[in-house]
Amino acid sequence: MDQIAALHWLQENIIFFGGDPTNVTLMGQGTGAACVHFLMTSSAVPEGVLFHRAIMMSGSANAPWSLARQPWRYARQLARHANCSWDQSHAHLLKCLRDRPLELLMSAQIEASPFATTFGPSVDGVVIDTPLDRQTSLTGIRSNGQQGSSKWVNRGERGQMIGHEWISSRKNLITKLSRYDLLLGVVKAEAFLAFTGEDVQYGIEPDRRTNILRTFVKSTYRYHLSEILATIVNEYTDWERPVQHPINIRDETLEALSDAQYVAPIVHTADLHSSTRRNSFLYVFDYQTKSGDYQQRQGCVHGEELAYVFGAPLVGGISHFARNYTKAEILLSEVTMTYWSNFARTGNPNELQETDMSHVLRQERSRFKNIEWAPYEAVHKKYLNLDTKPKLKNHYRAHRLSFWLNLVPDLHKPGGDDVPPSHHQLHDDLKNQAGISSKRPAEPTASVVYDVYPSVIAEHNSSLAQPPLVVVAPSSSDRGGNNHDMQEDGFTAYSTALSATIAIGCSLLLLNALVFAGVYYRRDKRHGHVHSQDGGQSTSKKRSENGGPMSNICVTGGATELLQIMETRSAVMPAPILKQSCEPVTVATENRELTQTGGGGGTLPRPPPPPKTPRPPSAPPESQPLLPHTATLGRKPKQPLPDELKV
Repeated sequence: MDQIAALHWLQENIIFFGGDPTNVTLMGQGTGAACVHFLMTSSAVPEGVLFHRAIMMSGSANAPWSLARQPWRYARQLARHANCSWDQSHAHLLKCLRDRPLELLMSAQIEASPFATTFGPSVDGVVIDTPLDRQTSLTGIRSNGQQGSSKWVNRGERGQMIGHEWISSRKNLITKLSRYDLLLGVVKAEAFLAFTGEDVQYGIEPDRRTNILRTFVKSTYRYHLSEILATIVNEYTDWERPVQHPINIRDETLEALSDAQYVAPIVHTADLHSSTRRNSFLYVFDYQTKSGDYQQRQGCVHGEELAYVFGAPLVGGISHFARNYTKAEILLSEVTMTYWSNFARTGNPNELQETDMSHVLRQERSRFKNIEWAPYEAVHKKYLNLDTKPKLKNHYRAHRLSFWLNLVPDLHKPGGDDVPPSHHQLHDDLKNQAGISSKRPAEPTASVVYDVYPSVIAEHNSSLAQPPLVVVAPSSSDRGGNNHDMQEDGFTAYSTALSATIAIGCSLLLLNALVFAGVYYRRDKRHGHVHSQDGGQSTSKKRSENGGPMSNICVTGGATELLQIMETRSAVMPAPILKQSCEPVTVATENRELTQTGGGGGTLPRPPPPPKTPRPPSAPPESQPLLPHTATLGRKPKQPLPDELKV
């Protein structure tokens, strides 16, 4: 209401300052942009009278943080801190809070989600209203406003009413937006301020990423929270990297929060506004100050573009903005100010006025290639990428925005009447709710429904007017046996599966034991057979060493050859032949040589027959011993005649 009052005062007095009451432009950044959006669609603002153009920088009424959801919760905490009775009437409560000093009110610690707005715009039915009736709110209604009594609207009837109202409200919204020219845009790292200094410097681990996104999902959505959370994590994970580095995880989480809280609401607003008018201009400020307060890796941070809009580089810094700027940054600030001022003056950012600064720009903008900023429309979705070398591009982050504008709204649906409330909650929340079997999903502190933002307001309208309904689970006696039967059915199914698993495991264990026993038996049997053979050989060797039977060469080694040797060498050494043990003998043949030790155990094959042509020994018999350690049996000597054997 105070903003509307200021606009009325401006209309009455702007003429005294040389202004034009028919050419007023509102500009806001962040929460200010959301307020501008609310005024554009408010029924309390006369159509096209108080202002005529709007500039929305990094903010929209479609953003989940644009409204303070359930403000009565935060008012109760503030009243408790200020020692004001909550049970008294609203008038007395307001009077009590107004009488408290400002320092006391500012020191209150309000418990809220980091992604929720505690003190800000809320649905009041006057400035921020909705065409939907309070009794058909998506969150259920209270019949008389008293705690404990409730009346729920049938889901089928509610769906029919919402279907008709949604069509009319969407048309009404587009009609209101079409009354104004609109310039809007975002920066690259919108959600950068949601991270701590440690997160920025070292990155975050997967668990930290999951906790951040879980908090965002719980404070934004009501239905199918687990599915939405898993889908977000899957979408914003770089699966091409074999290892997820903490810095990369931080960057992907930053993109997820930026797209959900800023980029998707802004682009959706541009889609709605451009559906009937071609006076929509979308930009992406993608330049980060070289000597700024943030590291260069992230890109332009939320609010960092304000220095260029207000001309801080032209005067060496303003207020808390940086002091040192390059020539390229000074030129970028001049171009940005020209775009903004041209839009505020004529509704077209491309119009240049013949001023001294514009003359300089005409000479210096050769490096900017005199880009014509084309209007945004739903087909080509063109936008201006503001940088030291600006470019006209199209379809900014199209795939990621389709995820937030199409897939997530499809997942965020209540389902049928048979879907239990616990189905919509996160698994960690279910573990913490022991003893409560039936409870409505927790009322979110924000809502993202990008179909049309009045439906977002309608979803929380009745819950904002009255405390939310909490249905406490009845006792076991009141519930009857239904819950008990369901628990028994679940336990039976679990027991059956567990029994089958145990039976299969035992069968596999028994089969492995039988296979092991068979292998061990065969191995033991083979080992015994080999041991018996080794024992026989050892016995034979022992008998030979103790003076047992002569080796094969002594017994069956060929009596004919031995007699021949005895006859030829009887005069020299007749005695060694009578030894029972034999020295190693090497038998030479034409093709091979075999060695037989006197220990026994080996069997020499039968020698081949002697050659037909005898060869006399190469040396006299007297110069060769009868049986050396290694004797070579030559060919068969000539048989002596009977006369030569006579003495």
